[in-house]
Amino acid sequence: MWTSLSSKDNMIAEMFKIALELEEPWKLTHIEYDDKGEAWHLYIDFERGTMFTCPSCVGECTAYDAEKK
Repeated sequence: MWTSLSSKDNMIAEMFKIALELEEPWKLTHIEYDDKGEAWHLYIDFERGTMFTCPSCVGECTAYDAEKK
């Protein structure tokens, strides 16, 4: 059974943010705990239109693949 954490569980969300060392533009948007599989599922996202440094040309580019995976 999937259990979504509510806003009152901000302490757990902050713990994961610190452990993952997330920096702008990345943000933790949602956390779920799977009781059956005993696993945490973390959802990380960024604001639409965010610019990223291209690893090839080192220029600033927008992301084109924002599909959930």
